[in-house]
Amino acid sequence: MPPVQFLQMRAAAQDPARLQEKPGQHSGQPSPRVVRLPSTPSITPTDTTRGDARRLWKPREYHKWESPFLTVAFFIVGLAFSMAHCGFYASLDGTIVGNPADQENNLIVGTALAFLSQITLSASVWQTYKQWIWRSIKKVPLRMATLNDIFGVETSVLSFLNLDMFRNFKLGYIMALFAWTLILPPFFTPGTLFVYSSLKEDVVSKQVPYLNIANGSEGHYYAFSPSEKGDRFNFKNVLSRVFNGPRTILTLLSTATASQGEILPLRPPSNHSAYTLSFFGPAVQCTQANSSVEAIISELLARKMNETSVGTLVEVQNAYFSFVPSFDSQGNVTALWDVRYQSPSVASNEVWMAFERYGNSTGGSCDHDKYFQVCDLWNATYDLSLAWENGFQNITGSRELLHRVEYPADEPGQVSNMAQHAFSAFFWVISDQVVGSFGWFQETTANDSEPRYFGEIHSPIQHNALLGSSDLAVFFDYNEDREACQVPYANLSAQRRQDIDLAKNRTLGELIEELSFNTTVSLMHNNIYTNATTRLVTVWEKVNRYGYNQTGLWIPYALSCAFTLITVIIGVLVHIKHVVIGHEVMPGTKFQDILSAADMQVITIARDPDSRGRSLMVDFQGGIPTFRSPAVT
Repeated sequence: MPPVQFLQMRAAAQDPARLQEKPGQHSGQPSPRVVRLPSTPSITPTDTTRGDARRLWKPREYHKWESPFLTVAFFIVGLAFSMAHCGFYASLDGTIVGNPADQENNLIVGTALAFLSQITLSASVWQTYKQWIWRSIKKVPLRMATLNDIFGVETSVLSFLNLDMFRNFKLGYIMALFAWTLILPPFFTPGTLFVYSSLKEDVVSKQVPYLNIANGSEGHYYAFSPSEKGDRFNFKNVLSRVFNGPRTILTLLSTATASQGEILPLRPPSNHSAYTLSFFGPAVQCTQANSSVEAIISELLARKMNETSVGTLVEVQNAYFSFVPSFDSQGNVTALWDVRYQSPSVASNEVWMAFERYGNSTGGSCDHDKYFQVCDLWNATYDLSLAWENGFQNITGSRELLHRVEYPADEPGQVSNMAQHAFSAFFWVISDQVVGSFGWFQETTANDSEPRYFGEIHSPIQHNALLGSSDLAVFFDYNEDREACQVPYANLSAQRRQDIDLAKNRTLGELIEELSFNTTVSLMHNNIYTNATTRLVTVWEKVNRYGYNQTGLWIPYALSCAFTLITVIIGVLVHIKHVVIGHEVMPGTKFQDILSAADMQVITIARDPDSRGRSLMVDFQGGIPTFRSPAVT
């Protein structure tokens, strides 16, 4: 017989005295090395009867329920960690990201919950897997190599390469494979948390400016209205004033607004804010003139054309004529068609105008007629919505006309209405933007066979956004054809197209009313023209917020917990069938459990050092059951 090493563990059936034998005193064979078991389980003198080997171990009553208890407990804990991870990310959804340390801590918590969920769910599956091992071993004959892989798959993924394990241990194979795949979710679920840019909004009470033009005590900031005794400082409280026109700052603001064609920048409460505001302010309304006014305008236009025709220069056509009417005591009208300067005057808060307008909007039309229009001053209520975003201003609103405002005609000693003075000063600067004339002149001499023909713009309109109005197209079309036929947009000069784009090709009535609106609001550009009031202001700022991919987080956990629950149900059913009902032993995979499951008096493992075989067989040595290599003879 080749050299054989024996590891003998003698049980109660073995004579205790034999454990003390010296080498060479047993059947002439080399004495095996005796290894005593550790204190647990312990061998006592009372356990040395040959009749029952199980007395080597103390009874473990809890063992029967240990596996199902751990299976269910690990599943519940794993489910709790999974739900905690989902709930934690859901609680972060939409919250503002703090400092880098807070962001790092949240990722650590998410990763920890994912890792703990994976560990506990895997532990639950492995508990069921162990029960399935013993259930299968009792029912299916398995090779020793297959058993090695079945018991070792928990620590070695290479065990899945054993095809015999797949053929004869299918459900256990699937359980083990699923337990291994549970390591994947922790690689992905923590990454479902992300950061996105958002806005944080708050509504706060703040002091905001509003236009004070309707406040009589502030009227002297708008109108240059000295007292009858002069404009010295000690005469500021004199109640009787003489209206001389607008203050220079009012003229400056109106000119800037008209040239830009938009509201001047206002002071925002913050860089990102919005609020609504209402106040009383001046407004201009333009309507078609009645027949009596048309007749007066036509008469004044003819007189003006005669006056401007000097020598060889003759105004042969007029495309635009606008003026402020001045009425004398007999009702006669004088046309103030040039820019006015500060001085006492008898005027009105109206602008009368006549201009050529095409009969239709189709290209190629040469039909145009004289259109008469009147624009006058009103008191109005303004309702505005103001918003600022990164320095860009957006102001929208509406106005409601209340009543007309007449030109000041204060008698000496009469208390002046300074709000009326302020409104009239406002209309003065608006009218200064639109008065004037657009005419075509012809210069003739006795020896000229072909007289010169040229246009002249004598109006501040050439400096503002109204120049692109559709009501002024006839004047510019005179340059192409003396009959003034509409020129297609594409054939216009680049500068004319820019003017039209700025005015959006609207009528003069629309543009003058818009100029009035924009100028009224633009007055708040200067803090002299504002008082403070409290408003609810919405302020916002760009912040980073947490978000999470719900699908990427919930689906992996839902699948993991669902399949784990299936394995838990299988494990519980197996335990009920084989342990509770069948009173069978379903041990774990501890060494003590394996020895208990073997149910042998003495287990002796014999291995031929020269043998490479993996299979073991059961044999008897001196009446003692032994696992031995087939190579041993």
